[in-house]
Amino acid sequence: MISKDAGSSPIETVALLAMLLLPIAPAVMLFAHLSDAMAAESIARHSLRAGILQASAMTEVEGLAADAVQRLAASWQKPAQHTFACDPCEAGGLAVLKVQVGNALAIQVA
Repeated sequence: MISKDAGSSPIETVALLAMLLLPIAPAVMLFAHLSDAMAAESIARHSLRAGILQASAMTEVEGLAADAVQRLAASWQKPAQHTFACDPCEAGGLAVLKVQVGNALAIQVA
């Protein structure tokens, strides 16, 4: 007995490819978010550390950290925004650097 299967091969191929490729989009978005998070953490940590180690006075930390943020963001090839605050801006005070890369936010305190 011979059976006739009537089907459309292109439609079946497209449907199969869609089912196989569908999980790739969330994986790519997850990878992008994790990459941004790693970049933000690294930039914040190394920028604040560089600013504190290079500064001769607490008032210089902000400018040095800002330069380091730009250099490190360029090395990660990602745009980064940052804010710096210190309370009080003198020896023994807390310096806070917030770095945002994409939707990822990293806060480093020293």
